Amino acid sequence: MEIHISTQASIISPAAACAYARLGAKRLVLARELQFSEIKAIKAALPKDIELEAFIHGSMCVSYSGRCLLANTLTEGRDGNRGTCSQPCRWNYTIYEEKRPHFPIPVEQTELGTFFMSSRDMCMIDHIPELEEAGISSYKIEGRVKSAYYTAVVTNAYRMALDAYRADPAGYVMDPLWKRELESVSHREY
Repeated sequence: MEIHISTQASIISPAAACAYARLGAKRLVLARELQFSEIKAIKAALPKDIELEAFIHGSMCVSYSGRCLLANTLTEGRDGNRGTCSQPCRWNYTIYEEKRPHFPIPVEQTELGTFFMSSRDMCMIDHIPELEEAGISSYKIEGRVKSAYYTAVVTNAYRMALDAYRADPAGYVMDPLWKRELESVSHREY
């Protein structure tokens, strides 16, 4: 059986990636927080047969590589680390100052954004060339608790982008229709 290492293993360095490869892993799902330069460094350090997988679309977690206990605490038994996150980081909250509990302060979004657990959704459709050049061999799209329609639309847009890039890397141009397709499904701001 092939061994794939989850993103929750926090693979953020060449040393960590190489350690899992030595233990027999075939595919490494990288931490979402990595930059392209970090992905390239990891790929360069690994044997050629080790595959890298990266998240490219969907909800981002406010915790480090999905290591959140908030859902489990607030919704008993709904643990993001076991695939059942209730996404409490996206709920509405009110802050109460300890000495003035009768003055609730709602946490609201303004034109400047929300600064309280306000992760946006990831959308990497504009970065297909960089992902390919970084050595990603498997692309991960959030599908958990999403509709079949959402999954089909998002997968189709990325499939078209990847096929176009792989057919002609030098002449690749991102088609705005793919982005419009991604805008057509329910999501938070990208």
